[in-house]
Amino acid sequence: MNITDAMIFLEDVKQIGSRPGLATISQLLEELGSPQKEVAFVHVAGTNGKGSVSAYIATILASAGYVTGRFSSPAVFAYREMIQLLNKNVQEKESGEVIQLFSIEEEELADCISEIKAACSRMIANGKNHPTIFEIETATAFLYFLKKKCDIAVIEVGMGGKLDATNVIDTTKCAVLTAISMDHMEYLGDTLQEIAEHKAGIIKRNIPVVTYQQQEEVQKVIEKRAIEKGSSLIEADFSKIVIKDMDMEGTLFDYSNYKNLKIKLLGKNQVYNAVTAILAVTALHDNGFPIKTEEIYTGLESTVWEGRFQPICKKPLVIIDGAHNEGAAEVLAENIRSYLKDKKLYYIMGMFKDKDYKTVLQLTGKYAREIYCITPPTKRGLHSKLLAEEAISQGISAVDAGNVETAIHMIADKVKEEENYAILAFGSLSILKQIKESFPLQFTKSIGRDEVTV
Repeated sequence: MNITDAMIFLEDVKQIGSRPGLATISQLLEELGSPQKEVAFVHVAGTNGKGSVSAYIATILASAGYVTGRFSSPAVFAYREMIQLLNKNVQEKESGEVIQLFSIEEEELADCISEIKAACSRMIANGKNHPTIFEIETATAFLYFLKKKCDIAVIEVGMGGKLDATNVIDTTKCAVLTAISMDHMEYLGDTLQEIAEHKAGIIKRNIPVVTYQQQEEVQKVIEKRAIEKGSSLIEADFSKIVIKDMDMEGTLFDYSNYKNLKIKLLGKNQVYNAVTAILAVTALHDNGFPIKTEEIYTGLESTVWEGRFQPICKKPLVIIDGAHNEGAAEVLAENIRSYLKDKKLYYIMGMFKDKDYKTVLQLTGKYAREIYCITPPTKRGLHSKLLAEEAISQGISAVDAGNVETAIHMIADKVKEEENYAILAFGSLSILKQIKESFPLQFTKSIGRDEVTV
């Protein structure tokens, strides 16, 4: 099987849709020889911050010399980025150690999918359900990590936790719970308590559990689950954080006994995520994966994670962000106040119809001079006309731009005589790739002069 055949197979499987539960993924992995049983894992669940916390943990582990796998979804800029490998470059550079990050190669992906397709055929022949796309992606990650002889892998829950395909693992070395808020209510429940119960489902017996500083009702659920499983619980205390410097180049901060920690990811929320990661690797240190203090510093400063309040152009200032639910919108609003308070802001915004776009607008819309609404290129995409109408009903100036290219042209026309402005593109992660790839050329073409500095 080549990569084209593999992608055709995956596209066909998407028609199955979502099917929460562990029965089918367990059967698939058994057909594959249970590769997940040969790898140690850090399991990460939560509503917001999973990607950032996972990136920090994986990079610190790589800094410590461990061959580290990483599985996250959905992909933002390239499908293969969901499954990654991190390790430390053995050659010393003048600038210090280099953490290498690789996405799964096309040939390796095709080889894994070929094995999985054959396993799926055997399952169907035996009267079992065909695995879903996420179950296949999860199995692909496990196969790849085994083939690459990973010392440990950091995997993110797709949705929820208890019934998520990733929860089939039983070799977890640490469970991590990031910020939990309202999202995926149609699957996880209408209250924070119900949602937290799903997330806390990743807690296994007698393993360390690290949690972000949660709301009280969420914390109670996590504490109850940890007690039931006999697991030690480590709770982040953000009152121990002292932020010393925070600008568009990154943040310098202290946390407890750690002085002058540096991160490149922007926002106070990324400091909280970094602290959660520090606690996780400290727990790993005590559970078979020794990590030195200097490796924590190196890992934090080396961590990159695209699409999260990420500047993609300096002139004009253009920032992309994946804020698509209430919790993420609150964080985005705080970042706007911290970094963009003196800027005239123009938004490019696209949302999924199953997200709480009304609340996202309520939290972020008041900072925009105008919002250019687009329709994400997927069946789940909310039509730009509906998003614009909702914004206008809230008293926010908004335009139905329809698509990314039109939105860029409209903003370019609007800001020709403007100074001190910034463009913020956010909402569905599915729009960020097109914006990153299209913006420089389209904006320069529209504004009629060489305006863009990346």
